Amino acid sequence: MKYTELDTPSLLIDKSRLLRNLADMQRYADENGAALRPHTKTHKCPEIAKMQLEAGACGIAVAKTGEAEVMAQSGIHDIFIANEIVGDLKLRRIAKLAEDGVTISFGVDTPCQV
Repeated sequence: MKYTELDTPSLLIDKSRLLRNLADMQRYADENGAALRPHTKTHKCPEIAKMQLEAGACGIAVAKTGEAEVMAQSGIHDIFIANEIVGDLKLRRIAKLAEDGVTISFGVDTPCQV
């Protein structure tokens, strides 16, 4: 298939460049004693998140509960939600992920959110 035949939007990736960038970022983190937990907001793609984990990332970060669910359904088991969680429904959904074996964490702004 030619790229001109693809429907839009379509994600086109230079795989060798992607893998090189993942390796470079992981090497930089390792050299500086940092645990790398990349945020998936730029790609929102479980396959790329798995590549990041295979390159050495300690887990991934997402913005929303639904994004965490998608990543967990794809086999990713260490997820940080980089936003506060508001509402019982979202907390129940997060609890379900934890019950299913996902290591899940999220930030809070104030002690009353704990």
